[in-house]
This record gives sequence, structure tokens and C-alpha cells, in this order.
Amino acid sequence: MRNVSRPQIGRSARASVSVPKCAAPSACAHGAPRCSATIASLPQLQRNVGLYRGNASRGLTASSSAAFGSTVRSSPATRLIKRGSPYIHAAAYRRGNSLIVCAALAGVEGARDVTAMVHAEVQGEENLVVGQLENGFRYVILPNKLPPKRFEAHLEIHAGSVDELEYERGVAHFVEHVTFLGSKKRENLLGTGSRANAYTDFHHTVFHVHAPIVNNVTGQHMLPQVLEALEEIAFKPEFLDTRIEKERKAVIAEAQMMNTIEYRVDCQLLQYLHEENNLGCRFPIGMMDQVKAWEHERLKDFWQKWYFPANATLYVVGDLDRNIEETQELIQKVFGGLHQAREPPQEGQDPALSPVKSRHSIRPPVEHKHGYGPLAVDEGPAKISIFRHPLLQHFMLSIFCKLPIQPMTTMGHMKQMLMMRIILSVYQFRINTRYIQADPPFMAIEIDISDSGREGCAVSTLTITSQPSDWRGAVQVGVQEVRRMQRHGLTKGELDRYRTAILRDSAQLAEQANKIPSSLACGHSVMGHKDAHKSMVAVAETISMEDINALAASMLTFASDYGNEEAMLKEAESEERKDAFSYLGPTRATSLVAAIPAYIDETGASVTEGVSVGRGAAAMGAGGHIDAEGLDLEALEKEMAQLDEFDVPEGAIRFNISADEIAEALADPTFETEAPSDVELPENLMTQEEVEALVVERNPHYIPIEGDLSSFDPAAPAPPREETFSGVVQRRLSNGVRINYRQTDNEPNGVLFRAICNGGRADEKMGAGPDGFGAVVVGTRVLSESGAMGRWGRSQVEVFCVSNLINCALEADEENIMMDFHCTVSEGGMEAMFQLLHLFLDSPKWEDSAMDRGKQAFMSSTKSIGKSLERATSDRIMATMMGTTERKFREPTPEEIDALTMDGMKSAVMSLLHAGNMEVNIVGDFDPDELESLLLRYVGTVKPREKGRDTSQMMLEQLPIEFYDPPRDERHGVWHLQDSDERACAYMAGPAPARWGRFGENSPLKAIEGNIRPPIQFVPASASPEDRAVAIETRRSHPLYSSITLMLLMEIINSRLFTTVRDSLGLTYDVSFEVTMLDRVRSGWFSVHVTSHPDKIYEALNASVAVLRDIRFSPINRRELARAKTTLLTRHESDMKNNEYWLGLITHLQNPLVPLKTATCLRDLKSMYEASTVEDIYDAYNSLHFDNERLYTMVGTSGKQAPPRPEFTLSKVAEMMGDEEEMPSAAPQAAAATATAAPPQAQAAASAGAPGANGQLDPMAMLTAIMAAQQAMKLKNAMDQMKQQQQQQQGGSSPEQK
Repeated sequence: MRNVSRPQIGRSARASVSVPKCAAPSACAHGAPRCSATIASLPQLQRNVGLYRGNASRGLTASSSAAFGSTVRSSPATRLIKRGSPYIHAAAYRRGNSLIVCAALAGVEGARDVTAMVHAEVQGEENLVVGQLENGFRYVILPNKLPPKRFEAHLEIHAGSVDELEYERGVAHFVEHVTFLGSKKRENLLGTGSRANAYTDFHHTVFHVHAPIVNNVTGQHMLPQVLEALEEIAFKPEFLDTRIEKERKAVIAEAQMMNTIEYRVDCQLLQYLHEENNLGCRFPIGMMDQVKAWEHERLKDFWQKWYFPANATLYVVGDLDRNIEETQELIQKVFGGLHQAREPPQEGQDPALSPVKSRHSIRPPVEHKHGYGPLAVDEGPAKISIFRHPLLQHFMLSIFCKLPIQPMTTMGHMKQMLMMRIILSVYQFRINTRYIQADPPFMAIEIDISDSGREGCAVSTLTITSQPSDWRGAVQVGVQEVRRMQRHGLTKGELDRYRTAILRDSAQLAEQANKIPSSLACGHSVMGHKDAHKSMVAVAETISMEDINALAASMLTFASDYGNEEAMLKEAESEERKDAFSYLGPTRATSLVAAIPAYIDETGASVTEGVSVGRGAAAMGAGGHIDAEGLDLEALEKEMAQLDEFDVPEGAIRFNISADEIAEALADPTFETEAPSDVELPENLMTQEEVEALVVERNPHYIPIEGDLSSFDPAAPAPPREETFSGVVQRRLSNGVRINYRQTDNEPNGVLFRAICNGGRADEKMGAGPDGFGAVVVGTRVLSESGAMGRWGRSQVEVFCVSNLINCALEADEENIMMDFHCTVSEGGMEAMFQLLHLFLDSPKWEDSAMDRGKQAFMSSTKSIGKSLERATSDRIMATMMGTTERKFREPTPEEIDALTMDGMKSAVMSLLHAGNMEVNIVGDFDPDELESLLLRYVGTVKPREKGRDTSQMMLEQLPIEFYDPPRDERHGVWHLQDSDERACAYMAGPAPARWGRFGENSPLKAIEGNIRPPIQFVPASASPEDRAVAIETRRSHPLYSSITLMLLMEIINSRLFTTVRDSLGLTYDVSFEVTMLDRVRSGWFSVHVTSHPDKIYEALNASVAVLRDIRFSPINRRELARAKTTLLTRHESDMKNNEYWLGLITHLQNPLVPLKTATCLRDLKSMYEASTVEDIYDAYNSLHFDNERLYTMVGTSGKQAPPRPEFTLSKVAEMMGDEEEMPSAAPQAAAATATAAPPQAQAAASAGAPGANGQLDPMAMLTAIMAAQQAMKLKNAMDQMKQQQQQQQGGSSPEQK
């Protein structure tokens, strides 16, 4: 039951062919753009647009590698793709937290036999248009109607960090910052419902905009405005000195923010993987000593060299407001006037006669050492590199093999890709089977084979993760299973099972015209789903056992036979074995990297509370960067040599494993590799006879959704369906289960299902004990780890899920236990899902081995907190804020986890996991009659709770959080994490209102009597005070009032934080404000997270506090509110085409403990946003408290030594400002002036800053005034500098003469 995905199952299901990680950074929540340099797998549109929620297109992928190579045939006149061009479809689709990847070729007519078919080329997506202007500017257009009324435009500049010279390391990313954030037309996109961002990678820089068709402010079409903004960003930047200096600070802050241990490990892996070329050292963030020193001309030089029309490609995808020809005309109008760029002229040469510039034919422009073919002279096994660090907790070994990318252009290529998908899925299933055995020696074993357009190669990876003491056993399992498959191949059952699963998934994707991620990368081509599925069916029939096992023998040798490379090559050349390998022959490892903790205890376990990492796990994700200055090999070796400078934990010993020991373990010839046995595949988990018997025994039936279970006569006719607002149908079963469902066509043939029970951390007992703190969340994980039910074991359940395309996950959070399922409607998929749910609820198995794994997983997670700067700082402020009485929002301690017993956890979980405490929510493309029949037969027959054992509603009702009130000095904490690199982050937090109920009310909720009135949308200026009062009361009595106003306030505060702390003051790259709102708990909390350098973290924290407090004096205006409304409403309208979003909307609609969430909320969601006023936002603001008496702060720093704590931290502000004589004379006037301009609510709040009875000013007002004065002075200096520059540029005259 633990994150079972399809066709990849269970733990570590990462086996894939071409599974790119979505690397595009997300825009800030407040709509202010945040650009970034990324070293993630592949960019969003250029690789797989469409893998993230709210995407505006069926993904158009276009990498630089060969996007316009020989596989794209175009006519000279329009450069349009012809129907006869070769195409391959590589489709990826995200369902919940799972990424489903499928690939297919177009149908090929006239293929009379297998040989002809595998050599046939494919037919492409007829709506795809590829064009080129006379100046060399290229474009790609792909119309798509879903999501409706939105589109995306991405402008790719084919220049990235690998194009930098030695003295330019980081300039590509720096230029991206300056051009993007310096654009006025980009700024004009704010408030239109658009989201804009930018990122830099090894091989390119991308600027992208996600926008509605129509400007929400002006009513004009957005496509021209978006294209004009992109044209200005890339080709007409101003390079103002003030902008350059702002972004210099931002880049430095960004490097500090992302320089985590996860990042450093990922960079280590890349460094050794690409040791032979610049990909191993040209990280996009660059070298900070160079970034700090560059003159402004250095940026302009790089821009002039690389930013020219022939080196750019535009991608436009989505629900376009015009036809193809009109879109082409618009592109010509906006970009056609750009002049061709020419190479610098030779000495004495006429510049007009110098050659026209063009982009590199190969992207990225690097050469690779591949792991196949004959060995070079004296070539031995790849060396093993070891990276030790005190912050690492686990042993992690990564085995890499680089291969050339095979362009997908024929049916034969497709066949190979499909076989590879099957091989890797089967391997992962076998690893899962080893994992569920008692006391497995590994934590995760993952295999991945992916094309990487950003790196220009394919990379095969085997990653093995374990506790330090178990590393030999983990290596044995990983290598043993690779050898088993390399030597013996797959079973017939495995081939048939996974081939069928992938074809079924392809059939579902074929119905989803809005989900077509495709690839122009690396010579691949593009096609649609329906033709792709037809071709996939044809090519799948040609796969034989000999074909797939030969491919496994070749592709897996890199991990199965380390140290035995020469013998494997000779075996492949022998007469009797030459047909046992595919066309590549045996592959071999090209690099191996072990990342290990520096210290362990006497038992061999890690003594540090570190983190687990892996290539792409965190550091290579969207929007993150690391200072490459500290990542060259020489510096890394020096850092490792200095590990002894760290404080060695008491009782710790150095973890000294050598490369030779790892090599010996990998090459151990004694690993047994017997042929595998197949797992029994159950056709059904329940027979029809068993189901019918349950129906007769338990007599399931529908009852009215209101009233007691006993008040309805079972013999009476079933009540009719009750459809509410927004098409939601509500039902109730006789065993007490409440049901909400809604039909959508967002995902054809797909269904999302959630069963949710009240109860989570908030309902656990405090203290250690058999059923003490942690019993619910750890017990839920134990039940998930078991995955066994009825008469079936976990392996059989997983096979059943694979065959029926069921993806499921079970987890507990602060307030709930949730079971989420995804399945297909066709071919019995929905009934299979209901069988799984019934057995899980009616007869789950609690296994000792699952308890060991579940407790170990939580133990590892808890230990990892202490060595992650962000997590530990967050945990510390939660501890300060909640004290010892409210532990339920924190992780259980190792002692509490260890005290839990099987009986105690089972009792805690099963007391909540029953029909009377359950709500079921379904969203998807189903038939209502079929759904209600299945609900009746499988959910209605779940046995009800025994009488006298019902979970009391009073037991689950939650009172407000009891926030701890420590002395002021304890409220504002500081801690230090010993590390080799200097970083800092800070949290500020405090109490906040609950999601439901009026501000200030925190008693248990009661249902509203009578109908809920919708908000009054317009109140004329001539309205009487009574009418205005009615409008206000109607809004503020609405159940959505608190959550809507707090979300709007979040948008406004985040915008101000970005503008002030990041953009104006340059103190941070990342600062964010968030309010945590819970459903049953009657209060929440707010928090601000800011990152910076240790030298600036206190200034950044104080600036963030000042922004929050300044809202009392600098009034929120209608423009700010309108922009926040537009952002949230645009996001809402886009998400309405997402089933997962709908599932969240309907969850709790019948929960008696969340009585204010009703179907009326769905009706009024949009109108409540639209009706909100500035006064409402101040009402929400006044429910939060930012004074020193109620504010909590925590500053975390890292480095070899703790930086000195400043004389005045936030907790000392009142003391610093207690002497009136030391106050700046302008501060009282500034505070008074701003307060006067504020609305009545702000003025009332501002009065708190006026002199009190003792004649002293409130330190909050003083701090706000000082920060405002600092900002004003910086702004004045910047303006003076700009004026001087303008005067100097006007020539001749001095500033005085001007």
C-alpha cells in the first residue's frame, strides 16, 4: 500500500527509460518572479512540459541537442513539418506523486512483416509546426485546447554554463537575472493572471510565461503582450547599473541558499560522472569570487556573443486565440525585425561581410567517454571515488554508465525502448520483493536509464542506499539482482504482465489529448497519443523472450560485472554467446561514487543525524544552485582532509571504507544468481461468490445523508441522488460511510479516489508507551509497509496493482488517515481498486517485519532533522512555539518510536480506521450507476464498528493549540550547525486563526443553521450604513471568510517581502510568508522563512519583521488586492481542470467535525474572492500578532565556526529602543505620517506605536521606521547615481553645469 505506482510498484519505483525530472523553477506564490540557474535534469517545456499541476499545454519538448536536425524535414517556404517525417512519442504523465512514462511510435501502413515494421519510420503530430524566420529565429507551435483559455510561451537561448570561458563562470546565469528582472514589459505581466520565470542550465537559458488568453486587467489578447515581453527580455535589455548590482546580490544569496549537503553530493556525482568534460565543473551558479568582481561590461559581452536570433527558439503551446497562420504572422511581427548577428570582423574586414553567426550544431558542445565497445589500451575498471562528510547519514553508492543517445525514429527504436521499460520495471519489482523480507540490509535500491538532452548522453545508474553498517549486504542485494536478470533474464509471466500493463496505460493516455509531452530532443520526434498507442500495440507483439533478455544482458552488464569487463567482451564475441547480447554488446561502468558519513558508532550505525541524497533527489531540482568554486576536485579533497576539524561526536569512530573494499564487494563472484521464480498473479482479490455472500450477510444500502443510522428502514426504497452545487453528488451508506463524488472529463478513463478518516497526530497520546505518541502515524506507515490483506501477501497485491493499473498510497498527517487511489475505469480497473480497498479495510495484516521497517523509516527521518539546517531550524522554532504540551505537530523522538508496540499501534490505528469515521471522495471519468453499484457492494459491505466501540466525536474534536509563552530571550533563539560551508536561514512564527470560523473564535465548530447567503458583490457608494453593514456581515459570517482573506493576505505579504527584502535591499534570494490552516484543530500558525549569508541573516530577519509590521502604516491599496485576487483566481480556474484539485475541494464536505465546509463553499469560492475588500484583509491582518511579546524567531547558521551573535537580536530591540534620546528624530514623524494615510483599521493598529503613558515609543514602530528610513536612503543614493550617469552620458558638461 506504500506509494504503489503503475507500472512501477512500491518502494523506490524509479526504474525508467527517459524519465526526466521537471526542472523548471516555480514562480513565487505572490506572483513576483524568481529566476534561477538550475542543474536539474531537463527544462520544463524543452523536455516535458505537462508533468506538473496546472500546466497550460500538452507538453512540447524541445532540447537543444538535435531539435532541428535531420529528423525534422521542412519545406523551404514555411519550414513546416511534413506528414511523412519520422516521429517517436515519449509520453510522461503525472498522477498524484507518481510519474508514469510511456512511449510509442506512430502507425506505419504497409509493414507486412516484423522486419519491415521495425525499420519503418513513423508519422508525426499533424498539428505541430516548426518554422524559421529569415534572421534565423526558430519557433515551434502546438495548439492544444486543454486546459482551456491558457497557453505557454518559452524562449530558449542556446547558451548556458558550458559556453562560459574560464573567467566567465556564472555569467550565463547572471545575465539571465539581469535581462529577465530588468524588463519593464515583463513587469507589466504582473497582475494579468500570468506567471513568468527563467532558469539557466548547462546548455541553455530559458525564459517562460504561463498566461491566460485574455488580459484580466485590460481585456486584450495576451499572446502579443507575452511575445513582446520575451523579445524585450532576450534582445533589448537595458543593463542598468542598479539592476546589475541588485542581481549580483541575488546571485550570491542564491548560491548561499542552495548550498546544502544534498546539493554538494549531487554536484559530486556530476563532477565524477563528467570528469572528462566541462559538465563536471561548469555549474550554472558559477564562482562567487568572479561574480563579485565582474565589471558590467563582462555581462554585456556575454549577452552580445550569445543572445542573437539564430541562437534562439520560441515554443508556443496551448489554447491559442488564433490559427497557425495568424500565430506565425505575430511571431514574424515581433521577432522578424531583429537583425542577423555576424561574427566579429577580422582586422581590416568590413563588418557587413563577416560571416553570419549560427548556433552550435551539437548541444551541449562536449565529448563523452562512453561505456561500451572495445577497451582502450591499458583501460581497467572505472575508478571508485569516495565523498565523506559529517552531515551524511547513510552509505550511498552510485554506479554510472554513459552511452550515446539513440534517436527514436523507427519502430525498432520503439521496440527497444519498450523492452527497456519492461526490464527496469521488473527489476524494481524484484527489489521490492527483497525489501519486504525481514530485516532487509538496504534502504533503497534504484535503477534508472535516461536520455539527458542537457548532458548530451544517456546515463544508466544503479544507486544503492543503506545504513553504514549494512553496506556490504546492500551491495550484495543490488548486484545479485542485476546479475540474476543479466544472466537469466525475465520470466514469461513478467514479460506478459508488464507488457500488458504498459499497453493499458498507453490506451488510457491515448484518450487524453491534453496530456502529450513529446520530445524534439536528441533527434527524437513528436506524435500524438492515439496513433502512438496503435503503433505500440503493433510493436509490442514482436517482443520475444530472446529479444528482451538479450537487451537485459547488454544494458545491465555495467552493474553486474564490475571488474570483469574484458571477460564479458570476450564472452559476447564467442560463437555460442554472440546472440545473447543486443547490438551494443556488454556495457561497463564509466564512474562510481560512494557518498558516506564521516563517523559511525561502535555498532556501525551513523552517529550523525544527517540526510539521504542521490543524483537529482534534491540538489538538481528546480531553481537551486551551488557555488562551484567549492566543488572542484582539489578543493573537495582539501575539505575532506579537514574533516578532523569538526567536533567528533562522543563515542564516534571514523568510517573508513576504501575504494578497494567497495570494488571487492561489487566483484564478489560468490553471489548466487539462480533463475527467478514467478509470483502468482491473482485475477481477482475477491471472488464474486465472496462478494455476494457479504452482500447477503450485511445488507448494504443507501440512507439519507442526514440523521442517525438507525432511523432509516432498510426495506424502504433507496433515497435519490442528491446533486449539490458544482455537480457534486452526496451519498451515505448504511454502515456509516459518507460519499462525495463528481464526474469530470479532466482525465479520460481515469479516476481519483480518497478514503479519509478523522485522526492523526492531533489524536495521539502524549509521551512514550506502547500506544503513545507516534502510534497513529508510525502505525499507519507499518500498515502501509505490510501491504498484505486477506489471503494475499504484499508481492501478490503489488502484482495485482501492476496488472490493473492501480496506484495507491496510505499515510497519516496531523488530522487524518488518508488512502489515495488512482485507477482506470476500463477493463475492470475500478472494480479491482474497490476489491483492494475492501480487503484493506476489512482484513488488513499487521506483520512484524513491516513494523521493523516502518519504525526504522521514522527513526531515520527523525534523526535526519538535526543535520539539515532548514529542517532543524524549523523544528526548533516549533519546539519553542509549542513547548512540551503540543508535541503533536512535531516528529516523535527515537525513544517514543522505540516504545511503540504492534498491539499499541494496531489499537490506535484501527480505532480510527472504520466505516463510521470514514468519508469517501471520488473524482473522474466514471459512469455514476456503475460507481454507485461498486460502492454498495465493496464499501457498503465493510463491517461497521461494533456497538459501544464507536470513536466518540468528542474525542476527536480539537481545541486551539496551547502556544508556549517562554521568557522573551527564549522566544528568539539561535543555533549553529557545524559544516564546511557557511549558510544561514531564519524562521519567524506566531499563532494564527483556524481555517474555519470567525477570527477570534476558537471553540468547537457547529453547523450553520439555515441557508448560507452568498456575498454581496457590489455595494454602491450611495449605500446606506445599514446596507454596508449587511454586506460586511454577509461576507464575514460566510464559512470561507477566514481562509479567503488569509490567502489574499499571504499573496500581498509575499509580494511586499519579495519587493523589499529581496529586490530592494538585496538581503536574500528567497523569503516567503505562509499561514498553516488546519481543518479540525481550532487554530494554526504563520511563519516566515528567509535565507541569507550568516553575516546578513539578522538584517534579513529584521527586514522581514519590518515588512510585516509596516502593513499597519503603509496601507494595502486596491491595486495590491486586485493583483492578489487575480493571482489566486487564475490559479483556481486553471486547477479546476485537475482531478487532484477537485478531490481536495470535495474532501470533508460531509465530515461532521468540519461542519462549516459544505457544498455551498464550492458555489461561493470565486465570489468570495471577488467580494473581499481592503477592510477584510486588515481584519485578517489584525488576527495575527507581530509584536515581540507574541513573536517567535529562530536563526540557524552553518559553517566551521558559529558566527558572533549580534549585540542586538530581535529579542533585544525593545531594550535598544527604550531610551528616547537615542531615537532618530525623523522616526516619530514617519510613523505618524504613514499611519494617517492608512484606512481606519490601520490607523487604529498604528496607534499602538504612538507614545504611551511612559512617554516611550513602541519598538515595533521604531523598527519599522528605521527600516523605512534605510530603504529610503538606499533609494535616494541609487537615484542620485542614476542622475549622475545620465548627466555624464549627455557629454561634455559637468554635473554642476547641467
